[in-house]
Amino acid sequence: MAVKLDLRFIIPGRQLSDRAILVAADGGLPRADVEGDENEAAIIAVDSLLRETWDFRAAVLETHPKWKDVPDGDSIPTLVWTEPAPADWTPPPSAAFGPIPVDPGDLPVTIRAGAVELLDELRGGAPPPELRPRWARPGWFDRASAWMRAASAAAGRPLTGQPRPFFLRGISALLRAPTDGPDLFLKAVFPPFHAEPVLSRLLAERFPATVPAVVAIEPDEGWLVVEDIGSAWVGEVPEMDRPDALRRGARALVAMQREFAPDAAAIRTLLDAGAPHRPLVALGDSMAAAIGPDGMGVADGGIEPDRARRVLEALAGSIAAAEAIGLPETVVHGDFHSGNAAFVDGRIVIIDWSDAAIASPAIDLATWVAWSGDRQAEIDAATDGWVDAWSAMVDGDALRAVIDDVLIVGAAYQVVSYDGIRRNLEPATRYTMTGGGDHFLKELEKIRDRRARAIQTS
Repeated sequence: MAVKLDLRFIIPGRQLSDRAILVAADGGLPRADVEGDENEAAIIAVDSLLRETWDFRAAVLETHPKWKDVPDGDSIPTLVWTEPAPADWTPPPSAAFGPIPVDPGDLPVTIRAGAVELLDELRGGAPPPELRPRWARPGWFDRASAWMRAASAAAGRPLTGQPRPFFLRGISALLRAPTDGPDLFLKAVFPPFHAEPVLSRLLAERFPATVPAVVAIEPDEGWLVVEDIGSAWVGEVPEMDRPDALRRGARALVAMQREFAPDAAAIRTLLDAGAPHRPLVALGDSMAAAIGPDGMGVADGGIEPDRARRVLEALAGSIAAAEAIGLPETVVHGDFHSGNAAFVDGRIVIIDWSDAAIASPAIDLATWVAWSGDRQAEIDAATDGWVDAWSAMVDGDALRAVIDDVLIVGAAYQVVSYDGIRRNLEPATRYTMTGGGDHFLKELEKIRDRRARAIQTS
C-alpha cells in the first residue's frame, strides 16, 4: 500500500563553513510530496526524488518520518537532512542557498523541534552528538560504497551499478547494489550490534542452509555484505500456509540452537567475537532497570512503582519455572519474527542477527508468535513446532506446561533489549524504537492477568 510523505529538506551549502542552506522562496525549508511503499523505508522514496527529479547526488544523512498519530491516508511529515550540495548542482526552481534561518518557517509540529535542533547545529558549527550513527555523518556513504565495491569484487561478486540507500534508521543502514547475479546488501550497524558482521559470518559458515552466506565483513566499521535471498518472508506466505511455515521456522532455529548448546568451544568463539552473555538469572534485575525511574524500555521514566512490582513478581516466578525445565544456554536470535525468516528453495533461512546473544532459548518464542496477533492457529503451530523441536533434549510435556512462563520471560527479554537500544540511540531518533517495549510489557501483563483469573475461577 502506498503512503504519502510530506518532505521538508535541510540541504547545507556547498561548504559547511558557508553556514548556508537551501531555502524556499518564502524563506522556509524546501518541501516536496512523494509516495512510498508502506513496507519500504522512507529513504528509498527520498533518494529517488533527489536523484531523479532534482538531480541531487549527495547522500542523505537522515530521514525522520513522524508517523505517530497520522490518520490513514494523510501525509507523514518527514524531515530530510543531506550532505552539503555538490559544487555543480543547480537547485530546483523557487529555491536558492541563503543564510541559515533561526526560524525554519511553517513546519508540522512533529518535525519542528528536530529541524530547529539541526539548524542550530549547522549555524554554530558544533560537532555532531556522540550517539549520532556513522552513516548520519558526512563522508560515510562514499566510504561505505567504495569499500562495498572493492570487497565485493575481491569476493568474486563485482557490482554492476552504484550502491543506493535501501534502509536508514538509528540502529542500522542498508545499501543495495546490483551484480550479474542477485543483488548485494551492505548492512551497517550501530555500536551495540557491533559484533553482528563477525557473528553472521561464523553462523553462516556453520549453518550454510539456514543463515545467508556473508560475502565480506569489515568488523571495525560494523559492516557486512550479504546476498539478496530473493524469497518470500514467512509472514508473507498465504494465510492458509502460514501455520506450517511458522512450525518449520521454529524447528529451523531450534535445530541450530540444539547443535550449538553442547559445543563449549563454539559458544566461546561467539562470546570472544562480541556476542553478549545474557543469562536468565540476570533478567529480573535487568527488567527492573528497564522499567524503573531511569528506564527506557517502555516510556522514558519507567512505569508506576506498584505496576513495576507486580510485573517483577510475575517475572521472577516465570524465570524459576523456565529454568527448571533445563533448556541449555546457546545462541539466541533475539529478534526472531516472521519478517526475519524466509523460504529459500524449500528451506527456512534466518536473517538479521543483530541481537544475537548467548542466553536461554526460551526467549525466542515470544517474538516468533508476536506477529500472528490473535490468529490462534498460527500461534499453536509455532508453539508446537518449538516444543517438539526441544523435546529431544528436555521433557516436552513439562516444557509445554510452562509455555506461559516462557512467553513472559521472552517478553521481558524484549523490554530489556529495547531499553538497551534506546539508551544508545541519539535522542532525536529514539522515537523510532518507541512502542516495541510497551507492546511486550502489555503481553507479559496480559498473560499474568489471564493466569490470575484462571486461578480465581478454579
